[in-house]
Amino acid sequence: MKNDLVNLKFFLLLRRLALCSILVVCFTTEPLKAQDDRIFAFSPGFGIGLGIFYPKDVNSYIEQDLTDYITTNAELYMYEEINAFLDFKFKWFEIITLAEYAIGPKIVIGGPQNYFFNRFSPGVLANVFIPVKSSERNALFIGGGVQYHSMSFEGYKGTTLGYRFQLGIDIQFPSVNLQPTLAFIIANAKNSFSYENYYMDIWDMNYTGGQIGIKISFHKPVPHR
Repeated sequence: MKNDLVNLKFFLLLRRLALCSILVVCFTTEPLKAQDDRIFAFSPGFGIGLGIFYPKDVNSYIEQDLTDYITTNAELYMYEEINAFLDFKFKWFEIITLAEYAIGPKIVIGGPQNYFFNRFSPGVLANVFIPVKSSERNALFIGGGVQYHSMSFEGYKGTTLGYRFQLGIDIQFPSVNLQPTLAFIIANAKNSFSYENYYMDIWDMNYTGGQIGIKISFHKPVPHR
């Protein structure tokens, strides 16, 4: 029952993001004005997202910790994330430096406690724009980059270098830029250790999975054609 409710919420979020993207494209297809035409923009921004993953060893830890309790659905499979970034945008590509924080909460009904699987991931990304014929302001993009992941869970900590692949659409208003994005993140720290008990315990802290989100930045439009 709980799985069905989460899946329904995720489907509704996907539908809303898709609908918003379509509406925004429809209202931003007019040509750029001469005074708005520029070849470069620099802007801070922020983003939110929702991801799906399956941290096998973390789930095994939770299930073992709850052996003496009657619980259902004790596995982590979804996380929320926020990020802040700096965007260096050109006509055909952009470079983004970002810091991203994700949390995978597991609220256990009938158990001794709740669980939180955290990730902090600074990194550098690059996107290549594919112009949309109907507008200079809008473009598809594809890209990726490198992130350094620092993860923690129940006194355990792991760090690893990972990769990110993404695609989406770049939608430019006169002073606001929206980027609905689909991304796949590789983040798997295989040798995690307990910083509370000071001993090594080899297991995977795995945040690998897909996510959907939207990034918002603030700058004048940069024409993609």
